[in-house]
Amino acid sequence: MNEETTKIERLQQLIARTIARESGERLLLVGGFRYRLLDKSIRQSMDIDYHYLGDLEKTKETLLSLFQRRLFPEVKREFGMDGSALDGPDPEKSEFVRTIELSFYKPGERIEIPVDLMAITCLDKPETRIIGGTVYLTASDADMVESKILALVSRIYLQDRDVVDLFLFRNFLLPDSADRLQKKMKILDIPQDDLKKLIESLQKNRSVHIKNIDKIIDERVDENMQSALRMNDGVVSIFNSVLEILTDFYKQIKKG
Repeated sequence: MNEETTKIERLQQLIARTIARESGERLLLVGGFRYRLLDKSIRQSMDIDYHYLGDLEKTKETLLSLFQRRLFPEVKREFGMDGSALDGPDPEKSEFVRTIELSFYKPGERIEIPVDLMAITCLDKPETRIIGGTVYLTASDADMVESKILALVSRIYLQDRDVVDLFLFRNFLLPDSADRLQKKMKILDIPQDDLKKLIESLQKNRSVHIKNIDKIIDERVDENMQSALRMNDGVVSIFNSVLEILTDFYKQIKKG
């Protein structure tokens, strides 16, 4: 891990800790950084995602104030960097997502970390994890990994990092995850055929996705684990494993 990546991850830890300790909002830490912080994922994430069912605009304003009061002074003390927080663009053009673009800077250096507020579909109650004396609220392991499948189905632009995360945490899938996914797809009004279209798209663009997965391993996976993932044509195995999971779920959902 290079020096810049180490600093980004430390800044992410400060952001997540500040929100967990100070926000007073029931924000659930989700997404790739949740896996990195709470589950020791080998994949690094460049943003931070939170699940919140409520007034996203009001929560965003609360966080903007919190960052000014609590986060930026701490970053200044530790890194000598100033900070700013601005509304970020929503790449998916969704009314259900709000983004705060955090920037940390000093002469000759600038780091940007997006904080996304969204609503994922959860069937389980929130869970708590304790790291270094701080209590973090998060979605259940099952809701998390199922959300990766739903993200693959529903994103306008498929993100192969979701493929990698689904592979890494596929053991969190439950025996009844197919039924759970079917319920969630109904809640989100996602047609079953969208899952079939995803599978067909993955098969059609197989070489592109395998190339993207290899790039993610090269750029975002801990160096000491890269060779292990690549052993025995591992990149292809990652793709095939996820494709098999999706195909099996589609068959179960259609049968049900």
